[in-house]
Amino acid sequence: MDEIRNLIARFANSFDLKDWKGMQSLLMEQVSCDYKSLRKTKLILTAEEYVQQRIDALEKLQTQHLFSNLEISITNDHATCRCSALILRRLEEVFFNTHAIYEFTLFYKNNQWLIGKIKQEVLWNEGNPGIHAGVATT
Repeated sequence: MDEIRNLIARFANSFDLKDWKGMQSLLMEQVSCDYKSLRKTKLILTAEEYVQQRIDALEKLQTQHLFSNLEISITNDHATCRCSALILRRLEEVFFNTHAIYEFTLFYKNNQWLIGKIKQEVLWNEGNPGIHAGVATT
């Protein structure tokens, strides 16, 4: 379970450090992404596409992704991890923060855990969504 905790922590930190190559190394070749509650999208993306979307939306922002309350269950070669998240975003003096629950599905492949599914359920947002290109406007 420590290996999964560390992977989720590296995933969160990769956003804040803008470690895009590191982020991509944590993902399966294809990732199912359910961001309906923030972006109104549910897509299957390549790892490269997923990372590029994050670069496009977050490169100019200061961020801090805080994940806690990890609930992990492992069955053979896949695992689920549900956690609480607080995502802080700032552009100069303007902020947009998200309080959410994430559910990750991880797969054990080539002797390592990788993220294959990501679901974000927003509990609430606060601040100015105009600073975040990844927010649906409708």
